[in-house]
Amino acid sequence: MAALATLTQLSSGNPVYENFYRQVDPGNTGRVGPTEAALFLKKSGLPDITLGKIWDLADPDGKGFLDKQGFYVALRLVACAQSGHDISISGLHLPVPSPKFKDHSSPSLSSVTSTNESHWAVRPEEKSKFDGIFESLAPVNGLLSGEKVRPVLINSKLPVDVLGKVWDLSDIDKDGHLDKDEFAVAMHLVYRALEKEPVPSVLPSSLIPPSKRKKSSGSLSSMVPVLPGSPPPPKDSLRSTPSHGSMNSLNSAGSLSPKHTIKSSQHSVNWVVPVIDRGRYDDIFLKTDTDLDGFVSGQEVKEIFMQSSLPQNLLAYIWALADTRQMGKLTREQFSLAMHLIQLKVSKGMDPPQALTPDMIPPSERGTPGPDSSSSVGSGEFTGIKELDEISQEISQLQREKYTLEQDIRETEEAIRHKTTEVQEMQNDLDRETSTLQELEAQKQDAQDRLEEMDQQKAKLEDMLNDVRQKCQEESQMISSLQSQIYSQESDLQSQEEELGRAKADLNHLQQEEAQLEQSLQAGRIQLETIIKSLKATQDEINQARSKLSQIQDSQHEISKSIEQYSSTLNGTHGGSMTNLADMSEGFPEKENGGFGAMVRHFRTVER
Repeated sequence: MAALATLTQLSSGNPVYENFYRQVDPGNTGRVGPTEAALFLKKSGLPDITLGKIWDLADPDGKGFLDKQGFYVALRLVACAQSGHDISISGLHLPVPSPKFKDHSSPSLSSVTSTNESHWAVRPEEKSKFDGIFESLAPVNGLLSGEKVRPVLINSKLPVDVLGKVWDLSDIDKDGHLDKDEFAVAMHLVYRALEKEPVPSVLPSSLIPPSKRKKSSGSLSSMVPVLPGSPPPPKDSLRSTPSHGSMNSLNSAGSLSPKHTIKSSQHSVNWVVPVIDRGRYDDIFLKTDTDLDGFVSGQEVKEIFMQSSLPQNLLAYIWALADTRQMGKLTREQFSLAMHLIQLKVSKGMDPPQALTPDMIPPSERGTPGPDSSSSVGSGEFTGIKELDEISQEISQLQREKYTLEQDIRETEEAIRHKTTEVQEMQNDLDRETSTLQELEAQKQDAQDRLEEMDQQKAKLEDMLNDVRQKCQEESQMISSLQSQIYSQESDLQSQEEELGRAKADLNHLQQEEAQLEQSLQAGRIQLETIIKSLKATQDEINQARSKLSQIQDSQHEISKSIEQYSSTLNGTHGGSMTNLADMSEGFPEKENGGFGAMVRHFRTVER
């Protein structure tokens, strides 16, 4: 969107763009409908597919119409396409010349329109008949060579030079063979010639087969007209050399007249334009010749010539040299000659000659060969038909006379050309100055209008600037208050961080003490378990001692009772019989009072 927004700045000051916009929107409504835009953009001569893509880019929101900015986008994209650049938003800022549009009333535009809209001149019933003849000739891979087509053409009894022209016109892709559609074109031309209709010098667009028409538009739309200093690679499909080779195969069978024999060998004669460059120049010519009339005008080749950066008066002089027939247009060979002279000046600094030398004259305009080749003409191949041979001889003689007259006319015209060149240059300079003055006037008016608009915009911008300054002051005050709050919060935060640091230190100290207490507690638990075990052992010993003490106490109690009994017994009897004492001792167990029992037994022993 940024690229579209800046396009108005790129194009609004251009009077050419403004003029185009006024043509489609004279009421300055700011809205160009699809019908008006389509009719105007078709004048560019671009294919409908390309124009459809341009419309999509110019109307990205799908509004169905173009505002002024969208129309400028469309114009800039048309200029990019005509200059050979890709059609994209990124190409809007490329330095390209203004777009070129043709008037509806011009023959070139009408011919282009008819090319796209008219039907094929070969009727379906004719096509069916021609297809049958084509299949009867046993085509190889869908193609017929010149050797197979020759008998069919000869049987028409037409002049051989006419048949040669028919072959050149029908071999549209210049591959030396005819496919089914090309053969239909050849037969159509033959039948029209038999009805006394002249064979055209250039194949009309209505006779171009639809398949070839699409292929031609697709290939030509991708070409870019460039100077020979940086030419595109040659395209064999567009070069005319193969057609001559194929016609030579016809000549070898003795089917062509001497006139055509000379014509078909023109590319082999000595011509100043190198063979390697002719294909490139033919490519540029085919791309430039949009109306397919076999000629290019000065307006059509102006951009190509201007790319050489040569002075305009020199380019005008080269044009005058190449336009040998003073028609105001150039044929394919004349265009090649002009491009060659421009190339010599650009690359080698060689100035164009004062007059064309014999080797500079286009081969097709030499009429008949020079004196050196006259013998070859006389001994040229004949058809074997007396009438045709006599006609061929008459044509050769007329061509020789024509050549002599053309040489005289050319010398006379050369003197006139030198005198008219200066006048033409001065007239061109005057026209350029007048055009420049008009453009400057238009630019001055546009600049004045823009200046007034800029003054109004300046006042609006100053008001906006004052508002912005006031808002900036308010924002500055708010920022100051916020900064003070931030400073206070930072100080509070710093103090809190210090307290937090101290708390963390105390926590670490407590954690260390807790760890020491845990260790002490663990050691105390171990000691307590040891003491508990010792206490249990002592308690067991005490319980055992208590048990023994209880037994001892019981024994002591029994002994005390026994002693008391003994005492009472002893005291009561006072030395009486010891029998009762012995009986009393029987009641005591041996274990508990063993000593006492022994003593009693001892007493018994003594008594006895």
